[in-house]
Amino acid sequence: MIAQPTLALVTDAFQPQPPKPGPSAAEKIVLADYVKDLKARGFCKLDSAASDKTQLYNRFDGQSLPLSFIGNDFNSWLYQTGKTCDFYEASYILKTLRHVVGSKFIPIRSPYYVDPDTRCTWINVYRAYEATTDSAEVSPLFLEYLERLAPDPAERKVMVQWLGHLFQHPEQRPSWHLMLPSDTGTGKGFLIEEILHPLLHHTSVVSSFSKITGQFSTLVEDNLLVLLDDCKAKSDSVQTQLKSLLSEERQYVERKKQQGKMVNTYARFILASNEAKPLHLDESERRWFVLKYLAHKIDRAETQQFIKSLADWLELPGSLCKVYNYFLTRDLTDFNHKNPPITDSLRAIVEMGRCAYAVFLKEYTADRKVFTRAELVAAMRLDELSKPSDQHLPYLIRDAGYERSRPLIGGKQHSGLYHPAGMSLDEIRAALEAVTF
Repeated sequence: MIAQPTLALVTDAFQPQPPKPGPSAAEKIVLADYVKDLKARGFCKLDSAASDKTQLYNRFDGQSLPLSFIGNDFNSWLYQTGKTCDFYEASYILKTLRHVVGSKFIPIRSPYYVDPDTRCTWINVYRAYEATTDSAEVSPLFLEYLERLAPDPAERKVMVQWLGHLFQHPEQRPSWHLMLPSDTGTGKGFLIEEILHPLLHHTSVVSSFSKITGQFSTLVEDNLLVLLDDCKAKSDSVQTQLKSLLSEERQYVERKKQQGKMVNTYARFILASNEAKPLHLDESERRWFVLKYLAHKIDRAETQQFIKSLADWLELPGSLCKVYNYFLTRDLTDFNHKNPPITDSLRAIVEMGRCAYAVFLKEYTADRKVFTRAELVAAMRLDELSKPSDQHLPYLIRDAGYERSRPLIGGKQHSGLYHPAGMSLDEIRAALEAVTF
C-alpha cells in the first residue's frame, strides 16, 4: 500500500490571534504622563445624544474632536517632551479619561457633577472665583458706593444681604430680585460690569425683556446674574410673563435644534431702570425688592468722578478679592431669600398701576353700564393692560363705583354681572337689552 500524503485542512473558520503585547513598564509610565497631560488640558471622552460615536471633548473650550486626534497629539507630545513609546492604542489612553454625557451649569466647586439617580457624569461649566487673600477690608470708597446705590440704611442692608446670599449660596435661587430705578449715569451698570462680573463670571446684560422670555433664551439656565438694563415694558402684560420666570427654581428651556426640557435655574435678576414705574405691579407682588429712586448725590459729573476713583482702587492688586470676601462674610441671619421686605417704593409702583386701571375703567364704563368679568378682562388685554389678580379686581370695581351681582333675568339667574352700585333690577335689564340691540 502506498502511503497517502497528509493534506492540510483549509477552512474559513475564525482563527484566534495571539493577544497583542501590552505596554512595557516604562511605556506605562509614559502613557500615564500623557493621560495626565490630557486631563490637565481639559480633555475627557463624551457620549452624548447628539452623536452615536464617542468623541474627545474639551471642557475648557466646549469643542469636540474625533478620536483620531489622540494619535497625532500623542506623537506631538512625545516629540515635545523628548519621551519615547512604541506602544499606542487609543482605547488604552481613553480607558482612564473621565467619561461624560454632556455639560450642565451647577454652582458647586467641582469640575464635574454626578447625577445621583442615573450616576451619569456631567461637565460642570460653573467657574468659581479664587481669591488670593482672606482680607475683607474694602476701601471706604466701596462702602460709599453702596451708600450711593441705596441711601436708605434699611434698604441698603437688604440689598447687601441679597448680594451676599448670591456669593455665599449660589445654589439657592431666591424668589425675589432687585429693582433699582434711578437717574442715568448713577453707577448701576458699573456694579455689574466692573464688580460683579469679574467675581461671578456667569453674568449677562440684556436691554429687552424678550431676551429672557423668548423661545430659545437660555439665560436663566447658565447665568448666576442677569442685569435687565433699562428694559422697556411695551405693555403691562410683561410682568405676567415674568412671574414664573422670576420665582420658580425650575424652568422650561428650549435650545435650537434640541427638544425642550425642564432645568434647574440659579439666575438672579437686577432690573435697572430710568423710569419711576419700570413694570406694572399689583398689590400681591412679592417678586421684587424695589429701592428708592436713586438720584445723583450732586450731579452727573461728580458721580462719574467718584466712580473713576473707585475704579482706580479696584485695579489695585487684591482689591476685587477683598470685595469678594466682603460679600462672602455678610451676616445673613435675618435674611429670607423666599420672602422680601415690602418697601414704600413698591407700594408707589402698585399705586401707579391702580391709577392706570382707574383710567381704563372710567373710559370703559362711560358707554357700558353692565358687563361680565370675561368681557372686562378681554377689553383690558386688547388695551395691553395686564389682567389684575383675583384679589385686586374687587377693589378696582369698588373704587370705580361698581358692584357684582347675580340677577334673575329671563327666568335664569345670571352667573355674575358688574353694574353701578345700587342699580335696580329693572335698570340692569334695560341696560342688557340696550347692549343686545
